Amino acid sequence: MTETLIWLIAFALILTLIIKGWDGGLGKFFERNMPATFKSSRDDRWIWGIALAVLGATFIVKPISMLMTLLLLALIIWVVTKLVRWGIAKAH
Repeated sequence: MTETLIWLIAFALILTLIIKGWDGGLGKFFERNMPATFKSSRDDRWIWGIALAVLGATFIVKPISMLMTLLLLALIIWVVTKLVRWGIAKAH
């Protein structure tokens, strides 16, 4: 119960800070760096805000699990990239 309460408070705080800071540097960063297919409308602040708030709150509550997940994803991406490069080299 305590963990859930901490997660909800962290989520609300992070989401509030993201929504307030969207017109500043954060929104400009996303406008500059996102491909056109990912840009939908002015409501992007809510989509990205919720996604970042979930990640941030989870990182605050369970940092080791998040780090292990990130390391596992990085390892999987690295292996897939190596296999694709190897396959392309063999195809030529």
